[in-house]
Formats: sequence, C-alpha cells, structure tokens
Amino acid sequence: MDILLIAGLWFDGSAWDDVVPELTALGHRAVPLTLPGQGDGAASATLDDQLAAVLAAVDAAHGRPMVVGHSVAASLAWLAADARPEKVSKVVMIGGFPAADGGTYADHFPIGDGVMPFPGWGPFEGRTPPTWTRRRGPAWPPPPSPSPRRSPGESYA
Repeated sequence: MDILLIAGLWFDGSAWDDVVPELTALGHRAVPLTLPGQGDGAASATLDDQLAAVLAAVDAAHGRPMVVGHSVAASLAWLAADARPEKVSKVVMIGGFPAADGGTYADHFPIGDGVMPFPGWGPFEGRTPPTWTRRRGPAWPPPPSPSPRRSPGESYA
C-alpha cells in the first residue's frame, strides 16, 4: 500500500526519514511529501496550493493510498480524503484533527506580513512567548493533562 506522509507546519518531507524505512520493511511504499511553503522558499504558498500537492500525490499513488497527516496537516489529510473519497483508503491523524467546516486552518499561530513564521519550540513545550499576545483568536491553550492509562477494551467515555 502507498502511504502518503504529510508533516505538520514548518516541516518538510524529511520529518519522516526515520519512519520511511520502517514502513518499507513492512512492505509499504512510503511517500513523504514536501508541501509548497515548507522548506522550498515559497512564502506565498496557500492552503489550496498545499491541498493541490496532496491531491497530486493521491492521484499518482498506486491503488488507494493511506493519507497520514501530522499535527495541523491532519486537516490536509482529511481534505484530500473528502476530495477523493473513491481514491483514499484510509486517513490517519497523528497529533492533530481536521478543522471544522468553515473553521480557520491553524489559527492558533500568529501571522505577520502574510506569513506564519515558526514560533520556536517554546509553545510546543508549554511556554507561551510574550509576542503571542498580539495574535488573533483565543490564547494558546495550556498543555493538556496526561490521560490515564486504560486497559485494552476499557471504555474511553
């Protein structure tokens, strides 16, 4: 099975370098994608440009690929499946979820001069830089509390 790998914001296809050999060893064809605006210098890339790149990879895949979206790219994985339901076999979302209909894509990061710059690792480590107080939308959420471990078959409700 072809597995299309879409990394989250600011990451290119090399984010999957450790994953590709593992999937290959399992008999899959792993295809890490580098999207427009992610390491290629295309600062004007839009969500439509990125979706077009994912759809081109879906269309070029052998059979019905699995589309994996990491972090905010979960929205791209879901958009691809929605656009090509007859071609996408499965969607996997790692550390992310699709935006709601009509919702804003990745509105939790500030935009300056039409670009969403990488904010550094602080927000991902639970620290909020003071410059984030000027951005649009709700405040950066605090890190979630760890979920208690559950036994197989135990309800999550």
